Amino acid sequence: MSREGEVVKDRAAQRSLVERFARERPSALLLDSEAPALLDVFSGKTLTVDWARIAGVAESRNRDTGAPYLALLRDDGRQVILADVGIAFEPLASATGPLPGLPSVACFRDFAATAARIEHHLVDHPADPVTRDHLDLFLFLLAIVDGARAVGFDVSREERRLERILGEIEARRSDDD
Repeated sequence: MSREGEVVKDRAAQRSLVERFARERPSALLLDSEAPALLDVFSGKTLTVDWARIAGVAESRNRDTGAPYLALLRDDGRQVILADVGIAFEPLASATGPLPGLPSVACFRDFAATAARIEHHLVDHPADPVTRDHLDLFLFLLAIVDGARAVGFDVSREERRLERILGEIEARRSDDD
């Protein structure tokens, strides 16, 4: 057991922390130690764990909720966060430019909720215009997908969903011209 905030560098201790954390959250995370890979239960997505690229593992608590999480600190400076919501990661705004209010971490639940919100507007309110807020939500989705891809997730399903949403936004905007 490590102290909160302490970065564990010993490979065996890192594995032990990840195994324990996942075991305690079977509705959010599953660990295949043999692969090794983590399954984000909500999304059904698997993330390969390359222990050689893990520079450290740190236990901490969310400052807003107090919920525990593990940060897998990679040698490329990226982090993968294991939490009660599953696997979280930094959304990347490199393709979108700066996004006001972009959170430091996001997960596939954030993607699903935001995509559903935009799709609801586009499908259930066809007479309403697409606003800057909708475009900002789309850019947030793009940042989540880019962040997920950067840590090693297959995001082809999310990319197809983004293409459908963008197609509808573009069609809606051209109708307004």
